[in-house]
Amino acid sequence: MADTEFKASDERWARESLRTLYVINGMLKRVEADGLHIEVILPRVLDVAVKQLSAQDGSIIVVNRDLGIEHVWLTGNRTDVFLDGVMKGGVAGDVIRNKRPAVIQDTRNDARWLPGPNETEETQPLSVLCTPFIVRDRSIGAITIHKRGIDQFNERDLNLLTTISSQASSTIENARIYEQSQRQLKEMALLNKASRVINESLDINQIMQSLLAQMNDLLHAEALSIAMVDKQTHELVFRVAEGVGSDKIVNMRLPANSGLSGWVMQQAEPALVADTSKDSRFYRGADERTGHHTRAMICAPIQFKEEVLGTIQAINPINGTFSQEDLNLLVNLANIASSAIANAQQFARIQEAEVRYMTLFQSSVDPIILTDSAGMIVEVNAKSVELFQYQREEFLEMSIQDLHPPFSPLPEPYLIQRDKPEVFNSQIITKDEKNVHVEVHAKRTFYGDSELLQWIHHDISKQIELEEMREDLTAMLFHDLQSPLSNVIASLDLLTEEIPPNSDPSFAIMLDIAMRSSRRLQTLIKSLLDINQLEAGHPVSDRDIVDVSKLLDEVREMATPRLDKYDIELIPDLQPGLPEIFAEEDMIRRVLVNLVDNSLKYSQTDQDIVISALIAPEEADKVLISVTDKGVGIPKKFHKTIFEKFERVANESTSKGLGLGLAFCRLAIEAHGGRIWVEDGPEGGARFSFTVPIAPKEML
Repeated sequence: MADTEFKASDERWARESLRTLYVINGMLKRVEADGLHIEVILPRVLDVAVKQLSAQDGSIIVVNRDLGIEHVWLTGNRTDVFLDGVMKGGVAGDVIRNKRPAVIQDTRNDARWLPGPNETEETQPLSVLCTPFIVRDRSIGAITIHKRGIDQFNERDLNLLTTISSQASSTIENARIYEQSQRQLKEMALLNKASRVINESLDINQIMQSLLAQMNDLLHAEALSIAMVDKQTHELVFRVAEGVGSDKIVNMRLPANSGLSGWVMQQAEPALVADTSKDSRFYRGADERTGHHTRAMICAPIQFKEEVLGTIQAINPINGTFSQEDLNLLVNLANIASSAIANAQQFARIQEAEVRYMTLFQSSVDPIILTDSAGMIVEVNAKSVELFQYQREEFLEMSIQDLHPPFSPLPEPYLIQRDKPEVFNSQIITKDEKNVHVEVHAKRTFYGDSELLQWIHHDISKQIELEEMREDLTAMLFHDLQSPLSNVIASLDLLTEEIPPNSDPSFAIMLDIAMRSSRRLQTLIKSLLDINQLEAGHPVSDRDIVDVSKLLDEVREMATPRLDKYDIELIPDLQPGLPEIFAEEDMIRRVLVNLVDNSLKYSQTDQDIVISALIAPEEADKVLISVTDKGVGIPKKFHKTIFEKFERVANESTSKGLGLGLAFCRLAIEAHGGRIWVEDGPEGGARFSFTVPIAPKEML
């Protein structure tokens, strides 16, 4: 009994692992096709991990090369102080630094576990599992999941979470790089726009010094200065100065709530003070620093698009006093300065952004090629040089089509859409004439005012190799297993006929068990082959005219042993004069056998099953066939997903198999041009229904 339970446990774990791989791969492909948005990817990866491991909750942390936190997705309250503690001495920080997973069976006995904000002894998770995201031997983050009780995780759980984190690592890293590159591209676009406007020097200090010289020629003041806003500290920092005390005023910092310049910055309004001794806004600290007395002062904000960048001030007119005309002149000069200074600041920021973008572009884990709208290559990253073996100068003389063989061309550049990335499989030819299978992500993007095409190549040679291995396995199932299995079934048929009339009844029972198990294995092999063929898009070619009544009788006969065992009756309910259908008889028969077996699986003794057939009410060219039971039913949330491969109803403890039966049913019916669905039965239980086409009159 223990061996049986152990094998069943292995089977369930293998099934869940396969299903998890299928789910995570499918999810990653979908989000990559929709765009690499890290705020979408992180919660989906965490949701898959929590669900597959039946965990309480969890978290994901993504870090940069300096182990600084870039992105966080977690349940519960988040504080920067708490996250800093996690990175310094917590579980996730330890896993990220050491690039090794961690399993904690009782957090009360592990110093690395840091209770979250508002966490109590009653709510504290006791079992924790944490694995790193590794890309090119660098840890880019970690995923952590929690359960309430102690000793809740085992080696299989660790392997499963490791698989999930391994599958998601590249996608998360690409999304992180993509997010940063998009941000840098936007900043670079501002550079091109600014470059068309600015005709003078883009050296901000040179611009401000030139403005001071012009101001001094016009205002004739003892001293002039320009202070810029420090956005981090919200202080005014005096950048340039002319006149008395200028060497001591440069680099002086003035709090935003201090002095006349601070008031002008906050109010975004100019000010004229004829006598500083009578104005409470004036700040005496500057006089103390320079040793020079300020009698009068005018000040104007340097404002660009309603943002105050800084202030311009002049003190102590040499002749007379400052007038309103002087203030107006200062305001006009400030307006001139605002555009020049804003452009210069923007240019400096964009230069930094371009350097950061090119750094990210060159450090991408995948080859990235930029082309113009005609497909001519304008830029490549280091990974492209490594994969294709061409030097950058050679790339710039080629088109994107030159890198792909004639039998595996890329779509024409003009077909690539602006808003939606195109994803397709292709092959490339390296300089040494080596063919490499790749997955290409093509998208239009902007580089300044120019519209470029971005081609990201992802090497999928290993995936192709795995697919070929899968196909080889399928061929092995067909050629190496089916023939011996047919011999086994034929031999069992002969043995059944040769049993003496007075032999031990147990012989017949054992032969019947062997026969049914062999036929079940034969059906599974055939279903696997059919699923592969149908998923590949192969049409159903061997169709013929099929009598529905005769087909249902055959299905009932095949199910009789199990029906008798549970004292359940399969009740036919056929519409009078039902027309014949046009289908592959064996395939539809196996669909019905699967549906009847599924109903038997969830039915109790004396709960009869009804199999009905009638002309589809809303599709006169099709027959509607239904299998209705009175069992436990299918929860509504599984009504659509139950037809996917490896999908099982939660807490399905009594059923066996890998979750392929209903997936085969869906593919088979859709290949016939019909549809299949499940709904609640009229007396409880479930009703599975499908449609198949009626045979054309000219064939009858």
